[in-house]
Amino acid sequence: MSGFIRKLRWLTHRRRREEELAEELRFHLEEDGELRQEQGIGEREARWAAQRELGNLALVQENTRAAWGWTFVEQFAQDLRYACRTMAANRLFSLLAILSLALGIGANTAIYSFIDALLLRSLPVADPGSLVVLNWHANSKAKDFVMHEVHGSGWGDSQSGNISGMFPYPAFELFRKDDAIFSSVFGYFFQSGLAKRLNLAVHGQADLASVHYVTGDYFRGLGVEPAAGRLLGPDDDRAGATAAAVVSYALSERRFGGAASAPGQPILVDNVPFTVAGVTPPGFFGVDPGSSPDVFLPMHGNPRLKPSLYLNGNAYWVEVMGRLRPGVSREQALAVLAPQFRQWVASTATTAGERANLPALMVTGGGGGLGGLRRIYAKPLYVLLTLVALVLALACANVANLLMARAAARRREMALRLSVGATRLRVVRQLLTESVLLASLGGLLGTALAIWGIRFLTLLLAGGRSNFTLHAELNWHVLAGAAALTLVTGVLFGLAPALQSTHVDIMPALKEARAGRTGRSTRWSGGPSGMLMVGQIAISLLMLVAAGLFVRTLSNLESVNLGFNRENLLLFQLDALKAGHKNPEMAAFYGDLRRRFSQIPGVRQASLSAESMIGAGWSEDVSVRGKPHDPETHILSVGPTFFATMQIPVLAGRDIEERDRAGSQAVAVINERFARVNFGDRSPLGEHVLLGDPKGKYRDMEIVGVVGNTHYGGVKRQIPPVVYFPYDQGYPEPEDMVFELRTTGNPLTY
Repeated sequence: MSGFIRKLRWLTHRRRREEELAEELRFHLEEDGELRQEQGIGEREARWAAQRELGNLALVQENTRAAWGWTFVEQFAQDLRYACRTMAANRLFSLLAILSLALGIGANTAIYSFIDALLLRSLPVADPGSLVVLNWHANSKAKDFVMHEVHGSGWGDSQSGNISGMFPYPAFELFRKDDAIFSSVFGYFFQSGLAKRLNLAVHGQADLASVHYVTGDYFRGLGVEPAAGRLLGPDDDRAGATAAAVVSYALSERRFGGAASAPGQPILVDNVPFTVAGVTPPGFFGVDPGSSPDVFLPMHGNPRLKPSLYLNGNAYWVEVMGRLRPGVSREQALAVLAPQFRQWVASTATTAGERANLPALMVTGGGGGLGGLRRIYAKPLYVLLTLVALVLALACANVANLLMARAAARRREMALRLSVGATRLRVVRQLLTESVLLASLGGLLGTALAIWGIRFLTLLLAGGRSNFTLHAELNWHVLAGAAALTLVTGVLFGLAPALQSTHVDIMPALKEARAGRTGRSTRWSGGPSGMLMVGQIAISLLMLVAAGLFVRTLSNLESVNLGFNRENLLLFQLDALKAGHKNPEMAAFYGDLRRRFSQIPGVRQASLSAESMIGAGWSEDVSVRGKPHDPETHILSVGPTFFATMQIPVLAGRDIEERDRAGSQAVAVINERFARVNFGDRSPLGEHVLLGDPKGKYRDMEIVGVVGNTHYGGVKRQIPPVVYFPYDQGYPEPEDMVFELRTTGNPLTY
């Protein structure tokens, strides 16, 4: 400690210590010279003898400084000052290098912030490493499957088969019984999309809210503590329990004036009364990074789920997570649960085809939560990360080439420094300090650019959605990654020029400088500079090809003929069920709204449909009489003048009209592809199609029109055969509907 304090004092009182050292050395030489003069030696000879005995004064001072202070810190400070002076003397070079590095580091930092938020960040809960997610895997090409109903959102992989995290409620109860594996098992249900957001009324003011339905052990299994009040427990998730709800911290701040004021407050969710029991902690977003729930309700408090779903072993809708007991691994859990699940799911199979394609259980890590958002954005982010890494590599090669070009002009400087005793390591270290300083300044500017890049990418990925939940930020993980990237970048592009600068023949370099020849031949010699140049050209060509492919893809998407006119067309979605309307009155309500919308000045035509044309696509049991059902056929219930509003050409027959309503003859309009697949060259007008419902009944619909082909279900998919029919003729009963308004000008002004 005394040595540390002594060296610290040397740094803080360096000027005074240097003066004391110089004074002491002068005093020593004078004393030694006087002693030698007393011995009969002349004054001049005595002084020279004292200096020879003491040695090189500069070396003595250097050794003393090494003993009194930290040599590395002093040399680093010297290198830093020299680097600043060098950069100030070469402003244009420094500016180009800093801007090049700022673009590369900033782009990488922005992309890494999204990867951190999406792939690396753990759930904000206690001990996320012990959480697991239960999934299943089955053959995607099999026609028969035990999953007869699906509620919620699933996902699949066409190469390896269907993979999903949705289970029937009886399967969830099966997992919950095995308390030797799990300390807790909890379920979760949420339907994504704006149409699936529920109506939340607080003190008479209504708004749309994202609602998650959770089982009783949800919060206890996650280890979450409330910000106020209490969280839901097993007693809340049972039939007949008091209707309790938990709201998010953000909602409590927005609607109740703070978390402390929310508990005990009444709310309405789709006109069903609940009482707020508690508030989740700040930053808690549930178990899915792709969701941002406003309200948590007990699973048995879902007014839209039929009671039969809790008993139906063929209805898949509950996503399941669990917390492993200490000492239990995922492999052990799978070994115990997989046979039990297979035996149970075999009991739900009704045909030989279903028994031949039973789903197999999978147990995956749940520390990062459910992976819905990861599955959507992981690949695009990795592609972007690869591209920005190439941008950074290009910037590094560019700066390295600039440094090598400048090294040719500094050959005399390097030769002179080496000739007076500087070691190659010392010179390399000084040059690396300069390159790291350039990278640091580029990193600081790049961090500022990353803030703008994060906002831009958020808008790009959100695609106009106001409820987009992937929000990246410059937290300490990202900043630490940016700092490490900056350091590695500085060393990477500075090492080769530094090594090349120190490998110089001293005498020839000094002679060349004296004769006025300081540069090397401009002819490419195939050395490091030439290799960097080739690398720059190769990376640039690769990025140009990638950019060209992206632009071509975008151009192809923009030029796709959708089959309808998308100009001056306004789409919006309404759910009358959330406003208290019931069937069959709901169909009349939608019809009245359509007529009122069509009377707005500037609206030329108005219609409605169950989905937008570029939607998910709706497939049901529909077929031509006498032919088997085609699973590729899609259906869409629409309102009057739908094809005129969308400007889809009617090739034969007529449009859906006002007279096509409940109680009238069931009619249908088919697209050109359906007509060609099922009727060939003969006219389909007057023919009949059959539409099945969940009860096994079929509705006979007369074909009254044929319209042009349109993309339905996405522009990347092949145009499917489509059957259109009036929305208010019975099945399926309308719930949320999409309204289409054709306007005379900019539709956003209406």
